[in-house]
Amino acid sequence: MLDRPKSVGAAFVALATASTLALSLTPAEADFSPQPNDVVSTGSDIIQNSFNFLADGYHELPGYNTAGNRWRFVNFDSSGDAQGRSAFTDPRLLAGQWIDKFGETITDQEYKDLSDADKDLATKYIKQGDVKLLNPTISLRAGQDLVVRPSGGGGGGRDAIINDDQGWIDVGRSPDPLNETNQNTAQTNLGSKLIRVQIATDRQLIATAEDTNAPATISASDILKIYSGTITTWSQVTGYSGSAGAEKIIPLILPTDAGMWNTFLANVKRQNPGNSGFTGRANPNQIQVQQNDPTAITSLPAADRKNAIVPFPRGRFRTLNTGYYTATGTTNAYNTENGHRTATSAAGIKLLDGATNTDVNQPSAPYGGNFAYNAIVREKDLNSTTPWQPGSTLNWVKALFYNPDGPKPFVRTPAGEQLLTAAGVTPDYHVFGTNNAEIELD
Repeated sequence: MLDRPKSVGAAFVALATASTLALSLTPAEADFSPQPNDVVSTGSDIIQNSFNFLADGYHELPGYNTAGNRWRFVNFDSSGDAQGRSAFTDPRLLAGQWIDKFGETITDQEYKDLSDADKDLATKYIKQGDVKLLNPTISLRAGQDLVVRPSGGGGGGRDAIINDDQGWIDVGRSPDPLNETNQNTAQTNLGSKLIRVQIATDRQLIATAEDTNAPATISASDILKIYSGTITTWSQVTGYSGSAGAEKIIPLILPTDAGMWNTFLANVKRQNPGNSGFTGRANPNQIQVQQNDPTAITSLPAADRKNAIVPFPRGRFRTLNTGYYTATGTTNAYNTENGHRTATSAAGIKLLDGATNTDVNQPSAPYGGNFAYNAIVREKDLNSTTPWQPGSTLNWVKALFYNPDGPKPFVRTPAGEQLLTAAGVTPDYHVFGTNNAEIELD
């Protein structure tokens, strides 16, 4: 069953007529699909929260659709999950084999019968073939055939709009910049080059358990060495002076198609010039986990939690601590939990060097890197003379994202900036033209 996107309201300035009121009272006959003039956004899971907030608001903060206009800003979640989790069977939920503290293979039931102390010393193994990939489908436009949901900032955001010869996607959400090849491919496929509108900045840092053997900061050089397998214990980390120097560091790695993994690789290479071949997947103690998920650390055995590190976006960390996300350990639990839900948080993890905001491109600096929240749109849509909303003279690009000659677009208004802040990121507006150079703004 298809999930209903958050963006089911309409757009900014409303005209309340008898006909629109009648439409709003018409019973829904199927899962929601955007109408031809709705603006559709797909792409990055880490950026989807901010776009959901911009479209439909958050708590008392109104979004663009709140007023009830004819055409809507429709933001599809990346994986079909509003919390941004990848669409695969979580290995932690599968039955598997356990290796106990003596190195013997035991069953799930034998593991359950162990003491808590012995459970912490056991390791679970899952056959790779038991992890099943799910490719959810959606209808990008009402009445059209289903497609596999565009997912991720690269393939589902930037590349999806570049290759969208149907014209069903209007906005690609992506942390990635555009290059000359992207622009030339878009011109060939779409008859138009692209405009990149950066609406906010987030920052990726290193997350650890709250009770950790890691030092207060880890340099970019040491992060490169840890994820390359050159450093495997805490005693090898620059400046380490704790009592757990002999313990093995457990670097958690993200799926290769995860946007935050690509961001991590780019940040490490930027802070460590000359390491263009860095892949980050060479440490013998590595464990692959779900991206942007605190349980990647908190679900580990206690002994492993203290030694685990993982790249983690600060915006997600902040949003987790607002209570926006919900616990998902039970099935069909709606209306059975206290208040219909059990809020989850970032409790149990912390960010190293979490208050920093500025990139320092030196190997000796603590690891950390800013990344952009981009809306990628077609230049021909920016130049369109067709008004979007009844009673307005603005096309949708100018109404929502970039209006060089008139009132500020919604993302630059106080209402839009408040919603971005509520999503845990810093409003930070820049526009890049079809030559990928930044356009000077007022």
